[in-house]
Amino acid sequence: MMQHIILCGGSGTRLWPLSNKQTPKQLLPLFEGNSLLQLAYLRNQVACDSVLAIVNEQHSATVEEQLLHAGATNLRMLAEPVGRNTAAAIALAAFVSAPETILLITPADHLIGTPDIYAQTIETAQLLAAGNSLVTIGLQPTYPETGFGYIQYSGHDVIRFVEKPDVENATIMLQSGDFLWNSGIFCCKAGILLQELQKYAPEIYETAAIAANEWLRTGQLSLAAMEEIPSTSIDYAVMEKSNKVKVVPSTMEWSDVGSYEALAQALVQHYQYHNHQAVSIESGNNMVIGKEKLVALVGVENLVVVNTPEALLIMKKGKGQEIKQLHQWVKENRPELL
Repeated sequence: MMQHIILCGGSGTRLWPLSNKQTPKQLLPLFEGNSLLQLAYLRNQVACDSVLAIVNEQHSATVEEQLLHAGATNLRMLAEPVGRNTAAAIALAAFVSAPETILLITPADHLIGTPDIYAQTIETAQLLAAGNSLVTIGLQPTYPETGFGYIQYSGHDVIRFVEKPDVENATIMLQSGDFLWNSGIFCCKAGILLQELQKYAPEIYETAAIAANEWLRTGQLSLAAMEEIPSTSIDYAVMEKSNKVKVVPSTMEWSDVGSYEALAQALVQHYQYHNHQAVSIESGNNMVIGKEKLVALVGVENLVVVNTPEALLIMKKGKGQEIKQLHQWVKENRPELL
């Protein structure tokens, strides 16, 4: 069995106003009453006998409540007073775990629509991790996405990591057939991860060790200790440098639910979502999310309407990336809405 490390950071800015600082996307109960966090726990409970959630301090009570409601029993919470990226979070998890414990590290905000393929993928990753490899899950790309990192591979061997490419290079990599999307899901022994971290990112290793020891003594992480840890990703700190890295290619259906288009597709495809507070007349291919008030659509197509008490968003499908600009405008002009 493994220990499930759930990374609960992430603000979900591309899903504003549905997602905000108080309730980021991974905590929204959109999926037949479950949140992305709860779905992440549920799909991994068979393979893992314990859970360690790395959370933003302000969300710790909600995360704990949701995980307990989903059935988690052997649960620990590590509340960060400030986020320091994935290398810090994963280092802390490794330091507070036994060296031989295999960690299954997953973000809290991913949606996976093929549980059987996912289970097979994780089983293979566990076997490779038991042999002292640092394992990452790679996804078969289906279009030239520029928002993900890529992994060039051969079998389970990693040839190189590629940062987020432009469209031209993403298209070349897609057509080559030997690149995968980097999913951000990892599997490894705690002790092996710490060995590689000490070798390639000693400052993170040393400062995270101090913070982890503090947590083991007191049950809390101080702001001062966390701020000493350099903020960088686990990919940059370790995975791109280590010679112990393996990859498991997977055809599982995966989404980081990083846009309203992705959310709308997931709700319709997997959850037969229907909003009873929406009326549609001579309209088609629209999605209304939120049930605060009646929304009537007349003679319109290809819209996403997000109906919240704080704000109303009306967006044409295909414009999801523009939410970043909107979020910046709100941050500068109406920060109380964030």
